[in-house]
Amino acid sequence: MKYLYLLLFFLSVSSVHSQSKTDSLQQEYAKAREDTIKIKILHQLFSEYSGNSSNMAQEAILEAMLLSEKTDVNRLKVTTYNHYADYLRSQSLEDSALAMSKNGFSLAKKINYREGVSEALIGLGASYWRKGNFEKASEYLEENIELAKQLKDSSRLAKTYNGLASIYTQKIEYSKAMQYFTLASTLHKATGNLREYSKSLGNIGFVQRSIGNYENAKNYLNASDQIAEQTNFLQQRAFSAYNLSIVYRKMGELDSAILLNKRAISIYSELGNKKRVGFGEFTMGKIYWEKKDFGQALNYYKKSLEISRQVDDSVNIGHSYEEIAKCYRQLKNNNEAKRYSLEAIKVAEGIKLKVLAMNAHEILTAVFAEEGNYEKAYESLNQYTLLRESIYTKEKVDLASEIEAKYQNEQKTQEIELLESEKELQNLQLSKRENERNAIVAFAIILLLLGSLLYNQYRLKKKTNNELRELDKIKSNFFANISHEFRTPLTLIKGPIEQLEQNPDEGLPKESIKMVRRNTNRVLQLVNQLLDLSKIDQGKLQLEQSEGEVYKCLRGAASSFNSHAAQRKIDYRVQIPHEAYWASFDRDKLEKILYNLLGNAFKFCDDGAIISIVATAEQDGLRITISDTGPGISEEKLPFIFDRFYQVQQESTREHEGSGIGLSLSKELVELMDGTITASSEVGKGTIFTVVIPIQKIKTGIQTPEKVLVPDNKEVQKTRPYSFETPDSRNLPVVLLVEDNPDMSHFIKEQLQKLYRIHEAKNGKIGLEMARSKSPNLIVTDVMMPEMDGVELCKRLKSNLETSHIPIVMLTAKAGIQNKIEGLETGADDYLTKPFESQELLARVKNLIEQRKRLRERYSKKQSLIDPKEITVNSLDQNFLEQLLDVLEKSFSDPDFGTHQMQEALAMSKTQLHRKTKALTNETPGELLRNFRLKRAAQLLAKKADTVTQIAYAVGFNNLSYFAKCFKELYGVTPSSY
Repeated sequence: MKYLYLLLFFLSVSSVHSQSKTDSLQQEYAKAREDTIKIKILHQLFSEYSGNSSNMAQEAILEAMLLSEKTDVNRLKVTTYNHYADYLRSQSLEDSALAMSKNGFSLAKKINYREGVSEALIGLGASYWRKGNFEKASEYLEENIELAKQLKDSSRLAKTYNGLASIYTQKIEYSKAMQYFTLASTLHKATGNLREYSKSLGNIGFVQRSIGNYENAKNYLNASDQIAEQTNFLQQRAFSAYNLSIVYRKMGELDSAILLNKRAISIYSELGNKKRVGFGEFTMGKIYWEKKDFGQALNYYKKSLEISRQVDDSVNIGHSYEEIAKCYRQLKNNNEAKRYSLEAIKVAEGIKLKVLAMNAHEILTAVFAEEGNYEKAYESLNQYTLLRESIYTKEKVDLASEIEAKYQNEQKTQEIELLESEKELQNLQLSKRENERNAIVAFAIILLLLGSLLYNQYRLKKKTNNELRELDKIKSNFFANISHEFRTPLTLIKGPIEQLEQNPDEGLPKESIKMVRRNTNRVLQLVNQLLDLSKIDQGKLQLEQSEGEVYKCLRGAASSFNSHAAQRKIDYRVQIPHEAYWASFDRDKLEKILYNLLGNAFKFCDDGAIISIVATAEQDGLRITISDTGPGISEEKLPFIFDRFYQVQQESTREHEGSGIGLSLSKELVELMDGTITASSEVGKGTIFTVVIPIQKIKTGIQTPEKVLVPDNKEVQKTRPYSFETPDSRNLPVVLLVEDNPDMSHFIKEQLQKLYRIHEAKNGKIGLEMARSKSPNLIVTDVMMPEMDGVELCKRLKSNLETSHIPIVMLTAKAGIQNKIEGLETGADDYLTKPFESQELLARVKNLIEQRKRLRERYSKKQSLIDPKEITVNSLDQNFLEQLLDVLEKSFSDPDFGTHQMQEALAMSKTQLHRKTKALTNETPGELLRNFRLKRAAQLLAKKADTVTQIAYAVGFNNLSYFAKCFKELYGVTPSSY
């Protein structure tokens, strides 16, 4: 509020100061004797009169021109040329203004007067912009940006930004326009140039008006008008009134729009600015157009066109043509509408104004269509569409709105390096103006610092909130993953126990008991890891050191992975010395570190990879290096792998999944032992973990190397017993089991194999191929699997016509309702959460297979008409069956129509068609066609539509005895008896 009062006070002082300054300058001019001093004073008077009194400004600059020709001071001549060009542009005398700016530019370049060159470049840009040559205007203004920055001239830099913004506004590139207007307004405000600041606010209001933000536009334009009124800036007051009239017109307040527009026209007439008067007449036409008074609107548009021709305003000439054409369309004068539209297109092509050409083509489209000239109408419509797509993109409006919001909310925090102040003006009031400017700058700096502090506080708060959200997300992911880690082994423990409970006399096979033990150990290990982490956080986990043989401990832990390596054909290399290494150490914690690191290596490596462990005693203690040739870890993720709950890859598959505590626990244990652990990795080549633990070797008597039998992986592989599976030839339904966990796969197979033939696949990719080749009656799949997960497998199967009929049961350890919905939305027929009851799995599998069987039996009924919706469970199968029945309906009476023609009509191979029809109807394509004909024959016989012979021929049978035989097989009676 204090700042508002200060600004209003400053504005009132400025208006009084402006009048006193002109009086003082006139007195100085009357006293001056030298022409050079007179010219300088005239330049200052011209600047004061510009925008308020056209006549006084003209007198000042013409007098300066006459005096400049008499002197040899070229710099004054350059300034005079540039000021005179500004005056000519204010009167819309564009050609004369362009010529004068060129004179100023040439002379300034010749005498190497860089400030004059900069001012001339601004003038050239403005002239070319007004003449509609945007490309040339941009070229001059872009050149001046670098020059103004080199000169550290904030005023000319701001003018250049305004010029570029005006060009982008005309080209309807509002985001760039807003950027440059924002930069200009910031510089003008910072340097205390209130008139130019008023212009910048008005320009921003113009852009807001153009993109339809009318409330914002009113605020900016009213603010601009208030400053212009206080500084007696008539030209800007006219601009604000004119644009406000357009805003009120857009908002439907047409009477207010007329009053404001008349005020703008009046001021522009007083200033002698014909071009702007033409704009006002054009806008008055728009207002009366809104009032539906098309005759009055046409008169104003013609006035605008006449004035625009006088001042050679190409842009307004084109738009006047367009609006006149629209008026004639409303007045039912298509000939005139077409003539003015074509004129508008010529102008648009000349000045490269796409929006004008687009609107004119839209009018021509309607005119040609009414005349019946559809070829011409189509051509115009096509041109309109192409132009519209290239102009109106949502991105432009969104970007402009975003930048405007940024300007409103963060304007005071922009860090724009202010250029050095303008050169000292030679006048009597210089010291007073500098004090006023410094006060505003100081106030702005205070606001800027305050805004910066508030913004920094906001950023810190936002950063803290983001960190808390990220931590919460990491914890949520951890609990989701650890629950999955628990659910799978719990399922494999629970299943055999339930089996034993239901059949206590049968007992459990040895393999099931081993499976229960393995998974019990897995759960225990996870619980111990969580307890260890809890103890570490509370500072209760202590070292329990005892003397022992270090290498022997390491060999024992490493040998635990031999059989696992042999099963997966992993080249497991253990390089631990066989000599005795006695020391005091915590055996349990060292083993946990080793188990976690080796377990991690085996989890992330594919079959056939290389994993090695190397242990050596060095000066800094025990050094253990574990390396693998797995997928590796990217450079940006490597620093976080020891963070608690962090997982390198958060995928929907289980290929690289874990609880996220193993490496964190290992690091905590190593640090508890005063050691260090480091990791290095390269994507595609593998990972190396290095652990260094300060262990002091204990010297003992002479010891002989211990003979340790290290199992040879190849030998283990050779001596492993093999079990040969015998093909299952039972006539039972086929179930495809897709599960990557061997224990889980074995358990489910045991439950199902008594009632079904089982095929197994260890991931979704293999399962997809087997589903296509084996044609199972049902598929049971896990959700989380390597290479292709269950969700993707289900999508692929249900979107493929060849496999869409196969029912799918999905198993998952993720118990959330969202996960269940996701599974069912992919087309899964049923969904089970681990741990599950084996009887429930059997019941659901049985129900789905029986359901499909009943649907096929429903089709095989002897009724003649079947609704595909009654025997299918998804839209893909329904569409296929509808298409198939449509083909049969059209061609069944043709005796030459057979399965080959059926394949061609459906664009399917013989095998595909056979599998699909057998799966949906339990009939081969040949049986399906034959029974369709027989059912249609039965329908005709029941209605006594014709003789038996004629009906047989009508349904596609040429052999009457074969027809009778087939009919009796299906219905149990001859056709004649039926």
